[in-house]
Amino acid sequence: MLTSLPLSRRQWLISNGATLAGLALTSRLMNFEAAAQMTPERLAATLPVRARLSLNENPFGPSPAALEAIMRNLSAGKAARYPYGEVNELIALIAKKEGVTPDHIVLSVGSGELLETVGVQFGLQKGDAIYASPGYLQLPRVVEALGGRGIPVPVNAQLEHDLAAMAAKISDRPTVIYIANPNNPTSTVVDPTALATFVKEVSRQTLVFLDEAYLDLADNYAGRTLVGLVHAERNLIVARTFSKIYGLAGMRIGYGVTSPKIAAQLRNYGMGSLTSPSIAAAVASLRDDGYVAATRAKIVAEKEKLLALLRELGRPYAASQTNFVFFQTGREHAKVAAAMLAESVSIARAFPPMTDWARISIGLPEENALARAALRKIFS
Repeated sequence: MLTSLPLSRRQWLISNGATLAGLALTSRLMNFEAAAQMTPERLAATLPVRARLSLNENPFGPSPAALEAIMRNLSAGKAARYPYGEVNELIALIAKKEGVTPDHIVLSVGSGELLETVGVQFGLQKGDAIYASPGYLQLPRVVEALGGRGIPVPVNAQLEHDLAAMAAKISDRPTVIYIANPNNPTSTVVDPTALATFVKEVSRQTLVFLDEAYLDLADNYAGRTLVGLVHAERNLIVARTFSKIYGLAGMRIGYGVTSPKIAAQLRNYGMGSLTSPSIAAAVASLRDDGYVAATRAKIVAEKEKLLALLRELGRPYAASQTNFVFFQTGREHAKVAAAMLAESVSIARAFPPMTDWARISIGLPEENALARAALRKIFS
């Protein structure tokens, strides 16, 4: 029964020294989504766009309280000081929000650092990363870059994780099962009862990495989060980020909730070196109780306008529980993306094997109006 990560700190340091070249090849996949899209040619083409709807950012930005906290922090000269004591307040607030004690929390530079650190663990052990296809690739790509195996499992007919098929891929190798709930790019969620049963069962033999980056945007958040399962010392990491609903993608703040043993091991690898302004922004965001609900309402209202148009145009789409929509174009993705770009709207990259589908983020009202006009022109 696995109760901690595969490598000790000593093994980690020795192995890291031997694999620096491999890690360099991963380009610190912290910004994997952006890097995957921004080839030099595409970057040049997208610079003048009026609506960047490709990266699932929160266009409404941070809470005003967070912005004020950042400015106070900078004005007080804290950017010149190491933020050693400031993290304690943030960890305490996160623990209270998640209903756990502080020793269950590990801070991360965005959720990407956490994904990457776990990926390195299993890659160095030549292990497996089981994940949904199409899905978010940062963790499995790190595993593959370091000699492990990424094992894609096709989503089911509802474009949701196929839990039974994922369980069937578990081998006797060190294994992490990566589940993004909601999934990116399909925007779908897994039934919470089925997912809880799955996690309880498979975590007896392998690590489950549950990425809830977009869950704040789903309906019935409290009934869908599985953070409560960490209390039983399961092999489970639940990842969170301030990049989505909190509108702080540029500040790079995230965290994991897991067992105290796994959290201590992750901290021992040197994770969570946040900046003082980032910590201040996160603390203020957590204290602004009304911001999440208000922002989610704005995003949902804008998303409904897009879904109504897709229905009018006869374009099938996934049941979105996020700030983006995944819809079937019936055409080659490159042609759709180029046509949208001609209308000054950038959309996400293609997501094989579903290359006749497209993902479009929800932006500001004026950006969304521009995108709807472009879609109407292309598909009418």
